[in-house]
Amino acid sequence: MRVIFTKVAYSSYGSILEFLSEVWTEKEIGVFINDVEHIVTELRDGKYSMFLKSNHKTRSALIGKKHVRMFFRKENEKQIKVLLFFDMRQNPEKIIELLK
Repeated sequence: MRVIFTKVAYSSYGSILEFLSEVWTEKEIGVFINDVEHIVTELRDGKYSMFLKSNHKTRSALIGKKHVRMFFRKENEKQIKVLLFFDMRQNPEKIIELLK
């Protein structure tokens, strides 16, 4: 299965890495990046349904010491789209804005 990232996903991933570089060690950031790579691998291997359902179309996974949620959606039988990386310490209403 093919996994693609939206512009919002790239942007939010970069923002989170930038923030983490200020407060986490390089080792912790490496663990975070490995978590993302692991989830992408799981999605490529067709394990989409094992992740938490956020709504009827979107699923998510907690990563980075459970502070960041990665949202994704199955577009069709051959493609999954990563929509957003969201720091769970923010206002949850912001998720709706970002996913539009």
